Amino acid sequence: MAQEYYILEDGEQQGPYTFNELKAMDLDIHTRILSPLADTWQDACDLPEFYPYFESQGIYLPTGDNLASFGWRFLAWIIDYFLISVSASFIVNALIAQGIVHAMPSYAALLKASPRELFIVQLSFIIPLIIYNTVCEASPMKGSIGKKICRLVVVDIDGMGLTFVNALLRSFGKAVSVFLLYIGFVTIFFTEHKQALHDQLARTYVVKL
Repeated sequence: MAQEYYILEDGEQQGPYTFNELKAMDLDIHTRILSPLADTWQDACDLPEFYPYFESQGIYLPTGDNLASFGWRFLAWIIDYFLISVSASFIVNALIAQGIVHAMPSYAALLKASPRELFIVQLSFIIPLIIYNTVCEASPMKGSIGKKICRLVVVDIDGMGLTFVNALLRSFGKAVSVFLLYIGFVTIFFTEHKQALHDQLARTYVVKL
């Protein structure tokens, strides 16, 4: 006999339905379902058998099993760092051409640069970082190019892609961590859901596909 599920619609119990029938009903993550294996009503997002269904809809619910490790996130960051650095170098060279910055963007030259020049060079990296991550994470990609290559996505608690405002908040938090010598990234090792400081700030999760 097929397993029977029930759902709540407008406070009324509907069913029974088979698993396949429910999948054909365009479920929401918060659809209340009574599973044949449970005695209480649960949200659809709390039933593991529906995870593949939601993933097919582009919803990647953060679970303990699919949270991205530091290693994958670090590899994605290396790729993104290279891309952002290329953009930053163009900006710094333009500033040098305009006489705004007089130090060449090399390590030896930066040691001799004034605090004002150092701040401008840092902004030349931070601003592209914020724009790049915000646009990518608020797009259907749900993450940067580095994350795309490493098969990672950034989602909210409901497994959905980020809004522009939430992506901007996360990117700003990442910029602060970079400015503070990457301190905010260390929290990945100590938080239950492998969240960096900017993830905690924006209430986001990085999921491995």
